[in-house]
Amino acid sequence: MAIITISRQLGSGGDHVASLVASMLGYRLINKQSLLREAQNQGMIDAETASSIGEGKPSFLEHFDEKRIRAFYAIRSIMKELADKDNLVIVGRGGHVELKDYTSMIRIRIIADQKTRLANIMEEEKASKSQVKKLIKENDKQQSEYIKHFFLVKHSDEKLYDLIINTSRISYSVSAGIILQASREVGAMRITPNAD
Repeated sequence: MAIITISRQLGSGGDHVASLVASMLGYRLINKQSLLREAQNQGMIDAETASSIGEGKPSFLEHFDEKRIRAFYAIRSIMKELADKDNLVIVGRGGHVELKDYTSMIRIRIIADQKTRLANIMEEEKASKSQVKKLIKENDKQQSEYIKHFFLVKHSDEKLYDLIINTSRISYSVSAGIILQASREVGAMRITPNAD
């Protein structure tokens, strides 16, 4: 199998799909919280810093915050450390860009149309349509800024992904099955970076 990175739009069900894939494969599921927890366990960052890490690019003042800079590099380091020794499903955090040189990785993007995203979030958060519209707009902006700022690429660049799945038309369980099949196509090579 492969390391599977899943980038997802808020409200697309990408977290559900990632959880299904990890469960079906018996792989470890890695997300922002688990990366920050591991960074704390290794003494790379403190609890206060971990709880303050946002989704978007740092503010002007945060560019000079040594703890936040250290946290970003800790996340990158731990992601690579885990990728070198474990079978993983990595959700977000730019995993599809950070691990781009690994030979046995498949990069997935989960999307959905606005109507589906609105309905999913309204149900999960018990929030109004106007609140959810604002939340989606802000989250999309933060994701885009994070990837652009830290990895110097556009989040919307389709070439960054091997497979894009629209959960407005494909169920979570079928999406997970498609990802499993695509992962088998990638192969079961040892997960190591290309030695170019």
